[in-house]
Amino acid sequence: MTKIIGAAVAIAVTVVAIVAWSKFAVVKPEAAAATNAAAAEDRPIISPFDITMKHGKNLPPEDWRPAN
Repeated sequence: MTKIIGAAVAIAVTVVAIVAWSKFAVVKPEAAAATNAAAAEDRPIISPFDITMKHGKNLPPEDWRPAN
């Protein structure tokens, strides 16, 4: 019974924190404009394999796992 009450209190505190943050967190218009401008530049997408190779590391194909 105590564990259930503790879990309910933890969930309630989490919900209150999310609601309070969403009410007081303000996204400045400059940040949204910068994000849109960066998205409009059409930068090429860098694959994880390219990033790994740039860092000088490798992952053998035997260790690869499917993404799903």
